[in-house]
Amino acid sequence: MKILVTVPISTFPEACNILNKFGEITYLEYPSYDSILEIIEDYDGFIPNARTKIDDNLLSKAKNLKVIAMPSMGIDHIDQQSCKKHNVELHCLADNKSFIRNIHSTSEYTLGLILSLLKKFPWSSSSVIDKGNWLATNFRGFDLQNKTVGIIGYGNIGSQLDKLLSSFEVNTLKCDPYIEQLDDTYVDLNTLLLNSDIITLHVPLTEETKNMINKNCFNKMKEVFFINASRGQVINDLDLIQALENGNVKAAALDVLNEESPDGVDDHVLVNYARNNGNLLITPHCGGSSTDGLRQIFNYSAELIVKRLESFK
Repeated sequence: MKILVTVPISTFPEACNILNKFGEITYLEYPSYDSILEIIEDYDGFIPNARTKIDDNLLSKAKNLKVIAMPSMGIDHIDQQSCKKHNVELHCLADNKSFIRNIHSTSEYTLGLILSLLKKFPWSSSSVIDKGNWLATNFRGFDLQNKTVGIIGYGNIGSQLDKLLSSFEVNTLKCDPYIEQLDDTYVDLNTLLLNSDIITLHVPLTEETKNMINKNCFNKMKEVFFINASRGQVINDLDLIQALENGNVKAAALDVLNEESPDGVDDHVLVNYARNNGNLLITPHCGGSSTDGLRQIFNYSAELIVKRLESFK
């Protein structure tokens, strides 16, 4: 059987060995949609990346495709109904709760973003390296201790972050209508927005969450440090800029953008704002991409797709 792999898995030999022992594997790191469209009909299995849209047009061409193993939590770029229509099994990390509990990459990264905003690490370092300055007084930050952190989305990543934050002696508020409300720290969105010093987003992208953090939400914040490590489409870009300008958001850190592109984001409205202002930090969707985390994820995805394809022999 043949498997197409379009994630950067080649530097993870254990995962490659699992795949190579099974069948004929094609490794194409981040190919274009059109490139995949031309060859997809030859493959029985597919380990895709999160940048490629897997729609009905592509799946209609995939005459032999039996299994997709998505090596991430999010599958908002995959047409799930079309997978069912074409009898293609769709698997992702969210299917295995016990596995993802041991993957801490994004929660650790989010903690790093929070500390970077509070302590102004990027800007103080830049002043030394780029300008040769040595002026600590220009970069007086804030302590995390005793702050109230609002976590929107309390699934695997949000709950892991809560555990990491516990050693900093913070107060946490959690907002997630899809989990059991265990105590009075589980609150509605309005309460969280009004009472948090730091707000961090960890929701999946759905029709319900698209553009959920907009002007109405930002107007309820009070000099908040704001972090988005979920999906760019969850926030309204222009409303965030307005909140940064009027002080409702003191500073923001984004690991995701609406309309992310491997070809670059040079003209993105938030990137342009960040170039000219010292209160917006942007990183290129690095949260889930630690070497340790990816090793576990790629091994898991390789073993999964081999196991599922074996059942078709």
